[in-house]
Amino acid sequence: QYHSKKPRVANIAAHARQSIDKEQTRKMTKLYPMLFILAFSIVNAFSSTLTPIPTPTSIAPLSQTQTQTHHNYERIRNHHSPSALAASILVSDGDNFEEFDDSYSKDEMPVGDSGDNPKLSLASAIFNLVKAQVGSGVFALPAGVAAFGDVPAALVPATFLLCLLGLLSAYAFNMIPRLTRLNGVDNKTKIKSMSAAWEDEVGKSSSWIISMCCFLTPLGTTLTFSIILKDILGALAKSAGVTGVFSSKHTLLLGVTAAVLYPLCNLKSLASLAPVSMIGVLGTIATCVIMIARALPNSPYFQAGSAFLNSIPVASRPSFGVIGNNAFSPQILVLVAMVATSLLAHFSSHEFCNDLENNSPKRFAKLTAYSFSTTILINILVMSAGFLTFGGAAQSMVLNNYSPFDVGATFSRLVVAVSLVGSFPILFGAMKSAFFELTRKGKVVSDRFNKLTTQGFVGLLTLGGLLLEDAGLVVSLNGAVMGSFIIYAFPSIIFLKMTSRLVAEGKLESSKRLLLERLFNKSLVGIGGLIAVFGAAVILGLI
Repeated sequence: QYHSKKPRVANIAAHARQSIDKEQTRKMTKLYPMLFILAFSIVNAFSSTLTPIPTPTSIAPLSQTQTQTHHNYERIRNHHSPSALAASILVSDGDNFEEFDDSYSKDEMPVGDSGDNPKLSLASAIFNLVKAQVGSGVFALPAGVAAFGDVPAALVPATFLLCLLGLLSAYAFNMIPRLTRLNGVDNKTKIKSMSAAWEDEVGKSSSWIISMCCFLTPLGTTLTFSIILKDILGALAKSAGVTGVFSSKHTLLLGVTAAVLYPLCNLKSLASLAPVSMIGVLGTIATCVIMIARALPNSPYFQAGSAFLNSIPVASRPSFGVIGNNAFSPQILVLVAMVATSLLAHFSSHEFCNDLENNSPKRFAKLTAYSFSTTILINILVMSAGFLTFGGAAQSMVLNNYSPFDVGATFSRLVVAVSLVGSFPILFGAMKSAFFELTRKGKVVSDRFNKLTTQGFVGLLTLGGLLLEDAGLVVSLNGAVMGSFIIYAFPSIIFLKMTSRLVAEGKLESSKRLLLERLFNKSLVGIGGLIAVFGAAVILGLI
């Protein structure tokens, strides 16, 4: 047994060391590769079957003139949309970043041929998609497990849940290009964004819902960045031996925001920030390796009286065997919400498909399977390593648990800080674009209004970062509400509307396969709604 039958002693570090059994740790270590292989096989097999449902060949293809007109119209409509902006920023490499000028209205946005951008190989597209998914939210996953358990056995349901939700998320991601191809178009036709598909099938009157999600999602993410950056800056200052006013994490956040973040948020071109995404991915991998090393039985975090343990608060030290494994409690919804955040890239799905070389349905399904499998593996490793080290004491940003004198953890904090600083203006731009879409749709945005908007939101986010302490609350709430709708509800609603219309028009055969998939999508809409309502209630302490 991991937890001792004796009463819990005051020295939590000594209790944690007594609680760890090397033989069972080795068994758990062997379990994760098998779980990953299982998850990969399921995602790959399932995604491979998701080729578009055959449509009658009698549907007339668009002429060359009609196709070009359609491409230009889509570029005008999607270029200024918040989802397209976020996607183009997240997906593009350094040479492909576009300069975004908020002074253009939607009707004045310059039109160009999207085919000018070079296509990506499958390997490059996989890296870009993993890059878009893996972020600071992955470091909240250990706290998601700690919400319902503090024994290593809690990782079994947590890992299963992560794989299951990853499978559903991969299905929804692969669904979005299918929504365009269900209309009978060929592989050369540009894939519509989720917002454009919503307007076509559900209606323009409700398109504000998509714009609102495009606004609230990056708003919550940038607020999380401010909270995490504050904690990391404080830990780095302590590691460097800084004293006085500059050792305060609040002072450091104000200084970095004024000197770095605000000027970056005023940039019109974000091309110079492209290398930061590479730092973020490599830094996450390096941090994962360091965390695994700290989770081994001979780790200094399991040695009573070690310098590492003595340098961190008692509440942050390893704690196991107090509440056990409550996987069937409502608290597991905290982890469900965090997983949604760690797998969220669905507004970019159409961009990934359009940028993929030879973007046939089968090839895009491979991109989805390989990328989501890699992301799931990284999430499992970080979640497991952080939880096996600190158990029920895992904080919402697990890097806060590690000692300021831990060189490896200090390196991880530094890399994550650089990644956050570079990613903040990218998501801030997507948020601001969505705000203009909601408030100034079809109108010219003046430079003065643009600058005032930047100042207002930077100030608001900084104030939130100063006042709020729990980044996990923002991550989980954002995932519970926004992530649930974007991943599970929106693509399924569009699919149900579209297939119903195509069947009524005689352009799609009402087969048994279609009926089963429609039933499955109705279930996804229900799942998304339940997670959003009950997940938010649990996170806010209402349940």
